[in-house]
Amino acid sequence: MKQKQAKAELLLLLAALFWGVAFVPQKVAMAHIEPLAFNAWRFFLGGLLLVPIVYWLSSRRDLTPQEPAGVIVQHRWRKCLPGGAVLGFWLFLGAALQQASLVYTTAGRAGFISGFYLLLVPIIGLSLGHKTNRWTWGGVALALIGLYWLADFSEQAQLIGDLMVFASAFVFAIQVLSADYLVHRYDALRLAAIQFLVCGVLSAVASLVVEQPTLEGAWEAAWPIAYMMVFSTAIAFTFQLLGQRNAAPSHATVIMSLESVFAVAAGWLFLNELLSVNELIGCGLMLAGMFVSHYGNHSVAHH
Repeated sequence: MKQKQAKAELLLLLAALFWGVAFVPQKVAMAHIEPLAFNAWRFFLGGLLLVPIVYWLSSRRDLTPQEPAGVIVQHRWRKCLPGGAVLGFWLFLGAALQQASLVYTTAGRAGFISGFYLLLVPIIGLSLGHKTNRWTWGGVALALIGLYWLADFSEQAQLIGDLMVFASAFVFAIQVLSADYLVHRYDALRLAAIQFLVCGVLSAVASLVVEQPTLEGAWEAAWPIAYMMVFSTAIAFTFQLLGQRNAAPSHATVIMSLESVFAVAAGWLFLNELLSVNELIGCGLMLAGMFVSHYGNHSVAHH
């Protein structure tokens, strides 16, 4: 069992790494292609890539999640379509805000502020009747102080970018809560493939309306698009799904929050992004807030 758990946590760590590093190609792509056009390519192609993975995992009994007794999970594509479409809409909105923010702010900052969605999930969950405790509020308070340290009020353009990322984190939190409700009723990988395809189509339509997308721009952004569709979409999501089956919930959340740290490290390594002392303090406080909230929640749940 311990070996299974270790493998599961390694898969989650790789997923967090792929997602954290993804902010680099996302940032690089903005020099060649407009935000919505980039999202259209990455999500639609990523969704197409996920379809054969769905069939492969469905054929492997050892990799197919066990359904709880008395729960009927729908596995047909047609049945999963409405739920996947809802998730696709939220993903489209969140990804559009996040991608556009990278025109104004750095990859590292965007990665850290995006991680705020982990704290927003239990807060928004209150309106749906979910319970929370003082650890969550303490974690949110720490993270908000960190966000204040991270925000640079002297640079208006960067502040606009930071606010857009924060708005995307709010949308992603709604998307996570929607997914949490739907995955107990519908096949998770089919929902994922549909949500990526729907997000890709919505991004393409929006791009045609408000942008001037060109094939030349897509070609110049080919390697960022390839990274996003293969590693950030198809592989990372599959690793997350397989990893969460056997990883301890408290470990899983902390591992996933490392995405923010990987984003800062990748921004420094590949884009020469350096954080000021204030920004480092802000990042540290935000990370501490995530740890306090989730470790506190799980320790309370176990007592």
